[in-house]
Amino acid sequence: MRLLSSKSVCLGLAAALSATGALGAGPFADFGGTWKGAGRVSDVHGKSEALTCKSNNSPQPDGIAMTLTLVCASDSYRVDFRAELYTDGQALRGTWTETTRDATGNIDGAIRPDLINAITTAPGFTANIAIRVTGGKRLDVTLNAKGTNVNHVEVAMKR
Repeated sequence: MRLLSSKSVCLGLAAALSATGALGAGPFADFGGTWKGAGRVSDVHGKSEALTCKSNNSPQPDGIAMTLTLVCASDSYRVDFRAELYTDGQALRGTWTETTRDATGNIDGAIRPDLINAITTAPGFTANIAIRVTGGKRLDVTLNAKGTNVNHVEVAMKR
């Protein structure tokens, strides 16, 4: 069974991770850089599968914008995601594109120096995403989705 058949969950995860990143000053500072890690994806029937991810988060010099790329894969799944994120220091907004499924959507949420809480949307799909940085060395991502077979993703990444 192909657990990660839904483009929306993959896109939501990528969107969430795209919200992470800036190496300079600004709200994205602790999220920036290259992150690698692993986690699990679960479907609505309780089946789960191991997942590996790599994210490259590039903040802009202005500190209020960031570009994120994310690639995640398992035995039966792959996502190739890119997001453009913007913040005023508290609110987070942006757009995302997932190239393997030719999909796009929006990101809205809030950002603190160590936490992003966001909602990603696309036609027929919504996901709540939390991204937390711990000690500048660990990035944890949790996604809970509606409107897709895959309903939960957890990934832990390190620099």
